[in-house]
Amino acid sequence: MERIKIAALGDSITKGVVLTEEANYELLNNSFVEILKSEGGFQVENFGKFGCTITNGHNIINHHAEEIAAAEYTLLEYGGNDCDFNWKRIALDPAAGHNPKTPLKEFCDLFVSLIERVKSLNSKPIILSLPPIDSTHYFGFFSRRMSTEQRANIVGWMGDVEAIERWHTSYNKALFEVAERTSTPILDITTPFIRSSADPCELVCPDGIHPNAAGHRLIANTILSTAPFCNRRDIQLA
Repeated sequence: MERIKIAALGDSITKGVVLTEEANYELLNNSFVEILKSEGGFQVENFGKFGCTITNGHNIINHHAEEIAAAEYTLLEYGGNDCDFNWKRIALDPAAGHNPKTPLKEFCDLFVSLIERVKSLNSKPIILSLPPIDSTHYFGFFSRRMSTEQRANIVGWMGDVEAIERWHTSYNKALFEVAERTSTPILDITTPFIRSSADPCELVCPDGIHPNAAGHRLIANTILSTAPFCNRRDIQLA
């Protein structure tokens, strides 16, 4: 039987990037995409890219239009970088105006057009929601080399550290709204992380934002049990 072809577009989560104990980023051998290949039996072209935003996603589709057109389904995983800020600039000048990499309305509009582009290539788009982040660990990670004053500037600008998670959640909520607006399937990756019996830190790297090996296993199991291309009965979840 011919294997189902899938294109995966997204940021470092789709790429399979994790943070090691030595604070280095490297590729995980058993990322959720690799699990879809090995356990799901799917043929997956991975176009995930570290630091990728929704704007980069448009460029990737244009560059790989032929491969995406050959895929029956296209997974879309964006938002984690789009909602992020230039924390160094905020630390140095908190009184200045600061915008995320992709403002929320622009993010939604670009995501809608990304979906339309995938459909125009006769591939079926599927959105992945965002895994939750740990604000405290993320703040500690990106500000680890900053001075006490700079860290205080960021906290003062945000109001409190947990504002990072709330802002991230607003982009995740927007994904569900885009899905409804465009009648596009969305796979809820968020809820399994929240409901997991494991400590959230056991599913996310020390930087607070990248799922670790256990997190990728949870993403893979969620996809294999809920995605429209996973209606086969012979898939065994680990």
